[in-house]
Amino acid sequence: MPLIRLAAILPLVGTQGLFMQLFSHMHAVISTVTCMRRSSIQSTFSINPEIVCDPLSDYNVWSMLKPINTSGTLEPDEKVVVAATQLDSRSFFWNVAPGAESAVASFVTQLAAAEALHKAPDVTTLPHNVMFVFFQGETFDYIGSSRMVYDMEKGKFPVQLENIDSFVELRQVALRNSLELWMHTDPVSQKNESVWNKVEHLRTTLEKSGAGVPAVVLRRVNQSQPLPPSSLQRFLRARNISGVVLADHATSFHNRYYQSIYDTAENINVSYPEWQSPEEDLNFVTDTAKALADVATVLGRALYQLAGGTNYSDTILADPQTVTRLLYGFLVRANNSWFQSILRQDLRSYLGDGPLQHYIAVSSPTNATYVVQCALANLTGKVTDLTREQCQDPSKVPNENKDLYEYTWVQGPLNSNETDRLPRCVRSTARLARALSPAFELGQWGSTEYSTWTESRWKDIRARIFLIASKELEFITLTVGFGVLVFSLIITYCINAKADVLFIAPREPGAVSF
Repeated sequence: MPLIRLAAILPLVGTQGLFMQLFSHMHAVISTVTCMRRSSIQSTFSINPEIVCDPLSDYNVWSMLKPINTSGTLEPDEKVVVAATQLDSRSFFWNVAPGAESAVASFVTQLAAAEALHKAPDVTTLPHNVMFVFFQGETFDYIGSSRMVYDMEKGKFPVQLENIDSFVELRQVALRNSLELWMHTDPVSQKNESVWNKVEHLRTTLEKSGAGVPAVVLRRVNQSQPLPPSSLQRFLRARNISGVVLADHATSFHNRYYQSIYDTAENINVSYPEWQSPEEDLNFVTDTAKALADVATVLGRALYQLAGGTNYSDTILADPQTVTRLLYGFLVRANNSWFQSILRQDLRSYLGDGPLQHYIAVSSPTNATYVVQCALANLTGKVTDLTREQCQDPSKVPNENKDLYEYTWVQGPLNSNETDRLPRCVRSTARLARALSPAFELGQWGSTEYSTWTESRWKDIRARIFLIASKELEFITLTVGFGVLVFSLIITYCINAKADVLFIAPREPGAVSF
C-alpha cells in the first residue's frame, strides 16, 4: 500500500501537501511454481477455490495459401514455406502495449504480403504451399512459437516440422536506414552443408525479389553473427531449418522505445494532416505505409518464388492503401469504418476510439487477435453467396467443407445510403491455434525449456486522497500533547499525595442494640 505525493505545492496553509494511498493487493507470491501450486491445491480441495495466478495465453493466427484438411496432417513429401511474425508487445504498464515498431509494423507488412500473394493467378498450382503465422506471446519467451513447435512434434497440428521447407520471419522493419533491409541467419545450423545451401538459396531469392523494388536494398549481416530475438530460434531448437529473419537493423535496434508505452504511431513516423477527418485519415497513404508496402512486395515475391512460382513474380504488388488502413486501425483509431466492415457483429465492442493494445494477457483471444484474424480472412479469403445460417453451419451446404475453410459472417460495408450494412460470408483459411506454453500442459511449472510466465490475480484497486500536516503543525501538536501528558502526571501525583486530606474515610457505624 504505497504512499504517493500528488502535489509539491502546499494546497492549504499549515499542510505539507496532498497525498494518495493506493491499495493494490496481489494474490500471487514468490514465483510461478508457488502460485500455481497454491491454485492447484485450492482447485482440488476447496469448494470455492481462490485462484491466485493464471498463465499468460492467447491464440496464434495462421492461414494457408492453399487450403489443407485440418482434421489430419500433411504427408511428409508436402512442403510448406513459412512466413512468420509476432503479434504481441508489452511495456512497464499492464495492458498498455502499442508496439508500433515492435510488432504492428511487421504483422501489418505480412498481412499486406499475404493479400498480394493470394492475388497471383497461379497460386493454386504452385508446387509448395505457404503458411502465414502470427505468433502470440513471443515477448514472454516465445509462448506462441514454442506451443506450435510442441504441437507439430506431437502431431496435434496439420503441418509437421518435416513439412517446413524454409522459414522467413519479419521482425522490426519500419525504421530502415538508407532503404536497407537486413537478412539475419543462424550460424550454428549452417554448419550443416545441406542447411547452408538452402539458406544461401533463400538469401539469393530474397535479393532477387528485392532487385525489382528500388526502395528496398537487401543486405547480409556477418556470417558469424547470431540471430536476433526471433521465433525462428524455437524451430531451430527442434530441427535444422533453413530460415532468414528480416529486420531494419544489422547489429542493434533502431527502435529507441522497444517494449515501451512510447512505441506509438509517432515512433514510426505515422502522422496525418490536422485538417483531415477520421475517415480521410483512414485512407490517407503515409510515407511509412508506402515503405512497408515495398517490404511487403519483396516478401510476397520471395514467398512466391520459394513456393516454386516463376511466371507472375513481377505482378505481385502490395497495396499501400491496405497498409495505411491497417496502420491507422491498429495504431490510431480501431473504431473505423473499415475495421467495422471486416468484423463479426458480436465483436463490434472490441473496437475502441483509440489504438488496440497488444499485451497477451490471460483472457483470450484478445481484441487484437480477433481483429488480425478477421483482417487476414478478408484480405485473403473470398466472399461467398451463403446465407447467415449457411455461413454459421456450412456442413449442410454441398461443396463446402469446414475442414478446409473457415467461414465468417462479417458486418460488411455500408450501403449506398450509408444507413445499413451489407453483411456477407467470407470463406478463408484464417484460423486460430492455442498459444499456451507447453509447460502448463505438462504441469512443469518450473520448466527451463518452455515459458512459465503467469499473471497474478488482484483485488479491486482502491485509493484515498488526504492532506498531511506541515512539520510546524506536527511539532506544535507533539509539544502540546507532551505538555498535557506532563500536566496530567503532575495533577495525578498531587492528588495521590493529598489523598488522606482530600478523601476522608467513612466513619464506622456504632453498635446497634435491640
